[in-house]
Amino acid sequence: MIRYSFAFADGSHADFCVDEQAPAAQSPCSSEGQPKWMDLDTHRCPHCPLTRSERMVCPAFEAIFSTIKSFDHRVSSDTCDLAVEQKGVTHRAHTSIQNAARSLIGLQLALSGCPTMRKLRPLARFHMPLADADETIFRVFGMHMLRQYFHHAKGGPADWSLAELQALYRDIHEVNHQLAKRIREASHKDAAVNGLVILDAFAHEVEYNIETNLGQLAPYFASSEAPGRG
Repeated sequence: MIRYSFAFADGSHADFCVDEQAPAAQSPCSSEGQPKWMDLDTHRCPHCPLTRSERMVCPAFEAIFSTIKSFDHRVSSDTCDLAVEQKGVTHRAHTSIQNAARSLIGLQLALSGCPTMRKLRPLARFHMPLADADETIFRVFGMHMLRQYFHHAKGGPADWSLAELQALYRDIHEVNHQLAKRIREASHKDAAVNGLVILDAFAHEVEYNIETNLGQLAPYFASSEAPGRG
């Protein structure tokens, strides 16, 4: 269980508990009584494979809706004290609300029933609160390479060219784009949507690194090579 605890400047608090090992939650069989922003066909992603017979609400938005409601009146640039309890360790930071929201929303999306976002589920199992762009990129590429290793070990094809990862992140960008539309309609302030904007910027960083042959990560490995190698 991962616990996010927010303490705001006005003295209020907000707590969120996320079970990183739980199966993806099943959406309600009906959208009746749900906010319009929750409906599967509201700002639906063009590549979404779900049918209304399977789900009536968007599983990605459903996963983050409680967070969106909690941050509805928060301004993104305001600060908060964040404590994240995970596996007996507590991470603490004084940071902007949008940065703290970005970290929580990223975790919730990876654990959602969204067919695109659930491909990031291994990252949620080894969640790193407030990971910066370089840390995120390193973890994403590590996850991809492990996934390909397991595919190869079972006799299947392995994507060492990163084509599958690039395609995944194009889809993730589209999910983020459509979610941002839902959030803007559901929120009065900008903390939650700006948190998602930061997440999407990280997604663009992943795509950029694929296109530049992992140029952003290469220096970290160059310094670790034995003299004369390469």
